[in-house]
Amino acid sequence: MHFLDIVMMRKYTIILLLSLLSLPFTLRAHRLSLPNIEQLSSGKVLYVMQDREGFLWYATDGGGICRDDGRQVDVFRSDAEHPDLLGSNTVVCLAECGNRIIIGTTHGANVLDKSDYSISSLTAVDDKRVDDIIVTANGHWWLTANKKVYEYSPDGKLLRVLDAGDKYIFRLHENPQGQLLCTQWEGGTLRLDGGRFVQVDTEWPDSIDFSRVTTDNQGRLLVADGFGGCYAVSADKQECWFDGIMLTKEFADSVRLARQLSARPTAMAASRNGELWFSTGKDIRCKRQGGEEIIISDTRDVSAMVFAPDGSLWLATIFGHLYRYVDGEIKIDEYGSNEYGDGVTAMSVDSAGRISLLSDRYIRIYDPVRKTMRQQSRETDGTYMIELRETVSGCRWSQPVRDNISGRLPVWIWWVLTILLLALSALAYYALMLRRQRRRFMRQVKNEDRQTEITAQRVNAEQQPVHTQENEWVQRAIAQVEAHMNDEGYTVEQLSNDMRMSRMTFYRKIQSATGHTPTEFMRTIRLRRAAELLREGSMNVTEISYATGFSSVSYFSRCFRAMYGVPPTRFCDGTSVET
Repeated sequence: MHFLDIVMMRKYTIILLLSLLSLPFTLRAHRLSLPNIEQLSSGKVLYVMQDREGFLWYATDGGGICRDDGRQVDVFRSDAEHPDLLGSNTVVCLAECGNRIIIGTTHGANVLDKSDYSISSLTAVDDKRVDDIIVTANGHWWLTANKKVYEYSPDGKLLRVLDAGDKYIFRLHENPQGQLLCTQWEGGTLRLDGGRFVQVDTEWPDSIDFSRVTTDNQGRLLVADGFGGCYAVSADKQECWFDGIMLTKEFADSVRLARQLSARPTAMAASRNGELWFSTGKDIRCKRQGGEEIIISDTRDVSAMVFAPDGSLWLATIFGHLYRYVDGEIKIDEYGSNEYGDGVTAMSVDSAGRISLLSDRYIRIYDPVRKTMRQQSRETDGTYMIELRETVSGCRWSQPVRDNISGRLPVWIWWVLTILLLALSALAYYALMLRRQRRRFMRQVKNEDRQTEITAQRVNAEQQPVHTQENEWVQRAIAQVEAHMNDEGYTVEQLSNDMRMSRMTFYRKIQSATGHTPTEFMRTIRLRRAAELLREGSMNVTEISYATGFSSVSYFSRCFRAMYGVPPTRFCDGTSVET
């Protein structure tokens, strides 16, 4: 071996070793969850890769091979109906060559043809453990099984079997010079030279694992960590998975600390160049390496924001307004805005530029180009689905989704559906009757309890001024709620415990003293405090909602409107505040 080859080999060894040593630090900062991971047939993943069509393929321990198209997971494994589909359901490695997926198991290798998803076996390695498979630049397949290396042509024809010596080969690798390298179980490295393997280094670290880290079509790492865990890693920037999501107080605080933001964000989105844009409740700012910059001033109560494929920024507020910011100018989209004032809790955008808007009552899909709007109510029970679900913008995992058009259903299916609908209607009517009977019974019980309580009050009226004691007791209950004003987790059970009585006794007593249920009693106290803060004018609506213990700004706005007849922004001055 030439001295230059030895120097280059050691150079690549050091680079690869340093890369693997730095991998845990990268994972902690940029670890991402893969789609539909919970649908896999086995909880332990040994290898993951993405093919040229954008599908994710998982090699599992005991669950066969799984294919994820971004919506569902298809499983290929041996079972009672197909006992010989795979050599073993423990798949340890995968590779793609053209329209084929080469599968390595603990008992042989198989080839899956993606044109018809048929699976055939490679007889040369039947009943042998296949530790690694790679496809080199010339399209040849290379398999390692036991102490031999098998070479196949791109069309699946066995070309030669190479003896690797007296040690087991467990990893294959093609270096930038096109040379095939092998690592051995007990350390050491071999290189294919002139049709045979020659020793390169006897001290190659056996912790190096070439095949456990691959990349997807977006340049992110796909990792099976060797312990069953499977995830993606963004090497250059943080994934924009929070785009359009309504932030909870806890998550917003964690992002503020992690990204070192100047204020708690109420909504966030990442631009195409990786910059973080966020709303403080008063303005829109951009977080860059050099610091923060206010991009849009005087934008209040923004609850969701997302970047469209054309680079424009869409903003939604807790009052249903929809804005578009492009070329330094912000404009309200009157057609896409909600005229009823329902707050937008989340939003997303697909590759065609259509915007999905989610509120407490319905889902809207808005096309700003065609000015069309689709709406699905959420007030009735049922399953709600947004028109297009994308794991990556415009992709099933990384490719465009095709629409499937089904033909007309046969007549007998309509009859079956009609009968099922009638049966479900009868069942629903029966459930409604039972519910009404239960309500009548509970109303009767409450009336009896009320009459008993009134009788007891009349008997003791002359002996004890009950209204004075009740007034003192109510004041103590109000003091308990005010002491936990900013604690959104403070419940009726905790209040009754603080008042040293059971929940049922507390319910009856507060109902008798105030005419409200405990929940209405607590909400009234919080809303009265919110009104005081609004009169003071030192805090905005978002800050007041958190300070008075409400879980979201939209819920606070709805409760405030129900009690005072106007939204929070109109409470003091009687005019609509632009957001």
